[in-house]
Amino acid sequence: MDIISPQLMWIGTRCYRVNQTKAKGHLETSSDQPQTYVEEDMYGEDDREEEYDIEVTNNGKFQTSFHVPSAFYAMIIGAKGQTRQRLEAETKVQIRVPKQGTTGDVVVTGSSRKSVAVARSRIELIIIGARNKQQFTHFLSIPLNVPDVIKRFLDFRHKVVGKLPRAFSVDQSLFQQPEKLHITLCTMSLMDNQDRANAAQILLDCQESIISPALKANGPLEIRVRGLEYMNDDPHSVDVLYAKIESPALQTVADQIYEYFIAKGLMQRKYEHVKLHVTLINSLFRVSQAEIVNDKEVERKRITFDASEMLRLYGEFDFGSLVLNEIHLSQRFSTSCTGYYEATAVLRL
Repeated sequence: MDIISPQLMWIGTRCYRVNQTKAKGHLETSSDQPQTYVEEDMYGEDDREEEYDIEVTNNGKFQTSFHVPSAFYAMIIGAKGQTRQRLEAETKVQIRVPKQGTTGDVVVTGSSRKSVAVARSRIELIIIGARNKQQFTHFLSIPLNVPDVIKRFLDFRHKVVGKLPRAFSVDQSLFQQPEKLHITLCTMSLMDNQDRANAAQILLDCQESIISPALKANGPLEIRVRGLEYMNDDPHSVDVLYAKIESPALQTVADQIYEYFIAKGLMQRKYEHVKLHVTLINSLFRVSQAEIVNDKEVERKRITFDASEMLRLYGEFDFGSLVLNEIHLSQRFSTSCTGYYEATAVLRL
């Protein structure tokens, strides 16, 4: 770990430093890859006690139970039970984790409400770190597959594929499928049905807390898709090209939704603001360079292309304007009957 710039993890409004320890688990990591343990917060008293449902048992103990995907049980227990033993010793609680192959909640029992809350908070931090190591399975998306935008996108693709000099042309297989044009707000790893149901409910909760106030203040969320940008610093060596989104109102809404999902523990903070964009060309879209096996990526390789002429000629290309009416919790590597991604949940705007 770089002690000058350590890995940080946000949960709610609080920031924690992540320590890397050796632990054997059952996640999709190699046996010698360091697993995540989050050090105890030493910068003040834990303030999440009131957020948790903590009950008093018949024998006067305090107890909380909560869902954890079975894939993360090993992270709570640790090698030879060391992580659980350390947490129990440091927080003076008992932690009960379901056995692998069974279902149920993680149960934390202690002699004080405070100790139970601290233990649960630390377990949740461990789970957030574990999620961050997984390939994302779902993402919040805004579909842009409306006729006018698709028509302009196809016109742009035709110009790039058929009219640019050969040295600057891009193969059609690198372009996004027209039916899947979208804005990605954020990505997440949802490990089981309860995870997915929880994420769906969190998205729907955004209607009252975020969407309705925004629509009341600004009216319908209208965007304009115009102009090209690329992900790296050299226009002669580009692997992702995207269209820019013009909409201050959507930027505010996107940032608030992103913050809300972070606070709910389904993702880790990776940036300050959502980068609003529509991916047009991605070298990973090339079928010959990618293979999907059991919903996992295998040997996906990026091949750069020279976008300098494309940017010179079409840098201000206008893909159209539209009023947004849906936000989807979309499933990665999926296709619905409409040609768009399968939706686990849909929030109507």
